[in-house]
Amino acid sequence: MTDPVPRQRVRRLLLALTTGVLIVLGARALTNSVADHYAISDPERALSWRSDHPEALYRQAQRLADDPAQAEAAADHARRALRANPLDGRSYRVLGTLAESAGNRDEAAKLFRIAAQRTPRDQLSQAWLLDYHLAEGDLPAAMQNVDLLLRVNPKLFPGMEPMLLSLAGAPAAHDALAERLATSPPWRTRLLQVVANKAPEAAAVAPLFERLRKAEGGLTPAELTPWLDRLGREGQWGRAYLVWVSQLPPERLAGLGNVFNGGFEWEPGQGGFDWRFGRVAGARIDRLPVEGAVDRLALRVAFEDRRVPFAHVRQLLALGPGRYTLSGRARPDNLRTERGLVWTVSCTAGGPPLGETEPLRGNGPWRAFERGFLVPAEGCPAQWLVLRLPARIPAEQRIGGRAWFDGLKISRDRVSN
Repeated sequence: MTDPVPRQRVRRLLLALTTGVLIVLGARALTNSVADHYAISDPERALSWRSDHPEALYRQAQRLADDPAQAEAAADHARRALRANPLDGRSYRVLGTLAESAGNRDEAAKLFRIAAQRTPRDQLSQAWLLDYHLAEGDLPAAMQNVDLLLRVNPKLFPGMEPMLLSLAGAPAAHDALAERLATSPPWRTRLLQVVANKAPEAAAVAPLFERLRKAEGGLTPAELTPWLDRLGREGQWGRAYLVWVSQLPPERLAGLGNVFNGGFEWEPGQGGFDWRFGRVAGARIDRLPVEGAVDRLALRVAFEDRRVPFAHVRQLLALGPGRYTLSGRARPDNLRTERGLVWTVSCTAGGPPLGETEPLRGNGPWRAFERGFLVPAEGCPAQWLVLRLPARIPAEQRIGGRAWFDGLKISRDRVSN
C-alpha cells in the first residue's frame, strides 16, 4: 500500500495552479483595459494590445476610410469589426461609405440600410439614408429617417428646418408628412408652429393642416392657434373661424354665437375665437359659481387696489359688416376705480373702438347692459372684444374690488345698413 501524497504537497500544487490562472486572467484584464482605453483616441495602439477589439477595429476602419488609398485596409478592418461584433451597424456604414466612394450607390444604400437596422440611433446612417430617399423620391422612408434623427437628437431641428419647410409646402410630400405627423412624434408641434409662422405661402401648406385637422385627434391648441393667427394675418378670418369651429368638441357647438361661451361655463381654450385670459400683476381672473349667474358660473375679476394696466380678458370675433348690439349682465362688488371697467369692440387692424359700454364701478346687484356698434364694410374683417380699464394716465389705473360678468352676447340688428 502506497503512502498518500502529503497534504502539504497538494496545497502547494493547488496554490501554484491558482496563481497561474490569476496571472493569466490578470494579464487578459490588463490587455482589455488598455485596449478599451485607447480604442477611441488611438485605435491603432489599442489593436496592438488586442487585435480583435471591436470598437478599435471600427474606429480604425472609419479613419482609414477617409483616405482613398486605404480603402482596402478600411474594408478589412470593418469586416473584422463585424466578426467581433455582428450587431454593431456602424461598420456596415463604413462599408457603405466605401461602396459609395467606389461609385456603387445601390450597394451603398443596401449597406446603409443594414447599418440603420442594426444601429437605429446612428445619426450618420440615418442622415445618409434621408438624403438618398429624398433623391429617390421615397418620401415615406425619408420621413421615417427624419423622425429617427429628431428623436435621437432634437438639436438637429434648426438645421433641418429649411428642408422641412420645403416639404411642408410641396403637395407631393403632404401625404407622407401628414402620415408621419399623425403618429404624434415629439417634434410634431414644433414643426407645425414653424410652418404656420414661416411658410412663404399659407395656401401651399393649408392642405397639410387640413389633413391633420381631419385626422384622429385633430390639431392641438398649441398647433391650431399659430395656424389661425397665420390665416388672420393674411386676412382669411372667415376661413380661420371655420377651421376653429371644426375643432370644437361636440358639446361646445351649442355655445356658438357671435360671442363664444358668453356665460363662461367652459374653460377658455386660450386661442382661436375663444376667451383669452391674460396675466397681470394686481388682478386675478376666475370663473366661479355665484348667485344670480345665468347658468352655474360667471366671470369674476378681482383687483388688489393698485395700479393695473388692465385689458386682459379678450375674445377674437369674426363679425361681418353691419349693425350689432353687445349685451350682458354685470355686478360691481365694491369696485373702486375712477374710470370704471368697460367692454370695447375694436377692429383688429386698429383704430378707435367701434363701441364701448358704460363704465362699471361701485357696488350693487346684477344689472343688464348693452351697447350698439357698427362694423364697417371695409378694413374690419375681424374684431376684438376686450374688458379693459380705459385709463388715460397711470394714476387712473388704480383699481380695487371685484366685478362679475355673465351672459355676454352680440346680436345683429334686424335692420342693418
